[in-house]
Amino acid sequence: MFEVFAEQSRLMLTGIIITFVSTLIYKVTPTGFKSAGKYRTKEQAVVIYLAAAVILGLFTPFIYELSKLIIAYVPILSIIGVFVISANFIINQSVPTWRHTTPKTLGIYGFGLLLVVLGLLLFTWKIGS
Repeated sequence: MFEVFAEQSRLMLTGIIITFVSTLIYKVTPTGFKSAGKYRTKEQAVVIYLAAAVILGLFTPFIYELSKLIIAYVPILSIIGVFVISANFIINQSVPTWRHTTPKTLGIYGFGLLLVVLGLLLFTWKIGS
């Protein structure tokens, strides 16, 4: 299982980065399509969505190589922590009624941060030994 995760981690990290960036570009809500903090018309939504897909598609090879570098130099436990933090952020951005400051959400952010720090500490301790 760990080997499969290690082999596919570049693709997973690439997907998470692209999803994270897309949540910053636009947001689909029950009442409409928002981009840059403003509701957009259907025509604008289509243009923004297609432009984001094309631009992110063009940047995917770069993001994939960036993911390769991150995985090569960052401990796996820290990467999993970043996955947890990113997933929490993306989900909270996607659901309009969910907030980033609720106790449960802060707990998930804290757990992700703990994994990041623990991974870095173990990595540093391993190098020092």
